[in-house]
Amino acid sequence: MLKRDNCRLCSSKEIECFLSLRSMPRAGEYLKEDDLQKQEISYPLEVYFCKSCTSVQLLDIIPRDILFDDYRYLSSVASISVLEHFKEYAKEIKERFVGKNYFVVEVACNDGILLKPLTELDVNAIGVDPAKNIVEVAKNRNLTVINDFFGEKIASNIEKDYGKADLIVANAVYAHVDDMDDLTNGITKLLKNSGIFIFEVHYLADIIETLQYDSIYHEHFSYHSVLALSNFLKKHGMEIFDVKKFPVRGGMIRVYARKINGDYKENISVHVKEILEKEKQMKLHLFETYEEFGRKVAEHKKIITKMLQDLKKMGKKIVAYGMSGRGNTLLNYWNVGIDIIDYGIDASPERYGRFVPGMHIPIKPPENALEGIDVALLLAWIFADDIMKKEKAFTDRGGKFLIPLPIPHLVP
Repeated sequence: MLKRDNCRLCSSKEIECFLSLRSMPRAGEYLKEDDLQKQEISYPLEVYFCKSCTSVQLLDIIPRDILFDDYRYLSSVASISVLEHFKEYAKEIKERFVGKNYFVVEVACNDGILLKPLTELDVNAIGVDPAKNIVEVAKNRNLTVINDFFGEKIASNIEKDYGKADLIVANAVYAHVDDMDDLTNGITKLLKNSGIFIFEVHYLADIIETLQYDSIYHEHFSYHSVLALSNFLKKHGMEIFDVKKFPVRGGMIRVYARKINGDYKENISVHVKEILEKEKQMKLHLFETYEEFGRKVAEHKKIITKMLQDLKKMGKKIVAYGMSGRGNTLLNYWNVGIDIIDYGIDASPERYGRFVPGMHIPIKPPENALEGIDVALLLAWIFADDIMKKEKAFTDRGGKFLIPLPIPHLVP
């Protein structure tokens, strides 16, 4: 591991830890049965606040080649609400920004959850993604994808082969990259002077407001506010001209940026001022806010683990539903394994027959997986409405979902 001693956004050394989750394996390292006999590597999971630029981040960095060597996250294996979100996203890009002969590049396109609807709208778009197995899935969907990590080097190669981009889009990327300067330099290099950079990130304000500490894991290096992003982009000659907030995936923001001295002219939206004002009211610029968050996380662990232990003592058969990185963080932090949870259920075929890192809970597909179950711990609680509609037969016959966050409760 690399242990940073400075902020990845502004290089300041004024950084302080406010939350220390127990050491655990990386959340995306789903184990095969043969792996269960091997010793797993655990890594510290601590979260820091930069007092200079107000950014929130991890400083213990697992090399990216390890993180994305065997990546098991497929974007398109998602709830209906997420798929609709990206269809609308593609439609907005097409209608609001794309002109004749526009060239669009998506950084970290995964299996094409946005790239596919863009191409279906006849947008000239290609993707870049580092995960070889995921790129193969995208290519099988007839998408043009470059298998590599995006940065200045790849930007130069794309410019040479395709020319400069009119629009660059990047979703859930600014959370996953340690060298944000190389990534952003690549974006500004490839982007035309009149170009636009659009990206989505999980919103720090939502993490704090709804106690989403399950979004903290080793693949997520940074947790972003608009204030910190604005300061960082200005360092790279870009400015934010619009921001939109979406409830999808627990709360996302879509940020629209342009070159400060570029040719794209549009008045800065009132949304930018409004969201910055809200962040100030929430005191996201103060370390004390994050200290309080850390205290709430510790208290939450006590409450949820007692609930699970009490249900088990009552003889309830418990499974976990939605075995994402978020869920793996929770299970490892709570130290809840097969003594409490019989097995996990997940919609992604990339995870079938594998086991949760650290806790070694086996993962099954959803078909008939809730038969004979009393309680399903809904680790994918951010998709609760979609999942509970899909699994209505489970609750109709008396089964209950345990929603862990922000306040643990049983439904119905």
